[in-house]
Amino acid sequence: MMIRKLTACTLVALLSATMLSTPAAADGHAHGEVSKHVSCSQITPEWRRPAMTDPKEASAEEIGCAVASWQLAAKEDMDYIDIKIPQSSYGRGWVKATFYIGLDTFASAMGDDNLLGRVRQFALENGLELGDRPWHGDDQAVAAVYAAMAMRENEPEYMRKSRERFDEVMAANYTHSLELIEPEVPGTESVCQTRWCWADAIFMAPPAWALATKVSGDPKYLDYAVSETRATIEYLQDPQTGLLFRDSRYFDLKTENGKPVFWSRGNGWVFAGLARFIDAMPQDHPDLPYMKQTYLTLADRLVTLQREDGFWPTSLMDAEYLTNPEASGTGFFGYGLAWGINNGMLQGEQYINARDKAWDAMRFATNSAGKVGWVQQIGKDPQTTQAETSQLYGAGAMLLFASEMLDVETQH
Repeated sequence: MMIRKLTACTLVALLSATMLSTPAAADGHAHGEVSKHVSCSQITPEWRRPAMTDPKEASAEEIGCAVASWQLAAKEDMDYIDIKIPQSSYGRGWVKATFYIGLDTFASAMGDDNLLGRVRQFALENGLELGDRPWHGDDQAVAAVYAAMAMRENEPEYMRKSRERFDEVMAANYTHSLELIEPEVPGTESVCQTRWCWADAIFMAPPAWALATKVSGDPKYLDYAVSETRATIEYLQDPQTGLLFRDSRYFDLKTENGKPVFWSRGNGWVFAGLARFIDAMPQDHPDLPYMKQTYLTLADRLVTLQREDGFWPTSLMDAEYLTNPEASGTGFFGYGLAWGINNGMLQGEQYINARDKAWDAMRFATNSAGKVGWVQQIGKDPQTTQAETSQLYGAGAMLLFASEMLDVETQH
């Protein structure tokens, strides 16, 4: 097909067309695939506030729609966030990218063209650009949103700018050590962050690179991602527990109780990231068994660490260190387990029970308006939470989880 070059005028025209003509119909996907779900505008109509009577009893459709609606309404209003950090409002950064990855996944599973239109609006408002640090894994996360749109609309041009930045990264051929040494200038990045030297990066970057290969047909993006992901796992994974340290600064660090520090959300980023990465890899890729084994090792460890209330400890190997619920790690773990069960990778009651307890916990963490609470704020290690603390990546985790629970609920 002929590839169109998207000019600024074209982007504006596409955005305008989306906002004016995106259908509200609930009877299927935009490209002829019939959906078995109705649209969120019917499930949680704008006039119904609060969106849910009792979130703890809500279906995946109801709670996913409510979370999407609440977060979309609040996306430019940071008043609900206790700690105002620029990453929260930055349009091309990892915080919003995580929400829109979750929104795209949920909207696609629902066949909700209105929500998919909001994803498209976000992508076009970004100019289909990566973040300001295109060499940094966090600022590559948003490329996954562009890739999903490119595949849905059969328009590989949407990924052109991302691929150009990825080409520059590969040409630079970064070979720094993965040891994270604090930079001399506060607020700047460590030299190692030209590579994926922190656990969170496994969610942010590898799936986007793998999707670049799916869009373009060029295997070099996936090959790079596989090589760098293996290096990250081999460097950060603890052989005793199977868990991953957040980065090298935590290899020898202990909690106040003398236990090793394994951050819940850090491992959540890894577990959910591996699910997304594996999902984007071809079945005959020689490194797929390695990625699957890493995922399975984490799954087997995680089901032994879950609390009775369904949440995972904020510090995974020290449940007594911080005892408040923490929803972002739990949301990503729940999504990863549900994805594994749905895709036949996890079989057994221990996984189903852990998934169901996590689903109950995440519904408990969500209020009747659709706000996901008990979310640890931006950080790099275990911190406390409160019922009202929320963040866009918490909503993104919940939407990913809800997308995997849709079919589970229809089977019962």
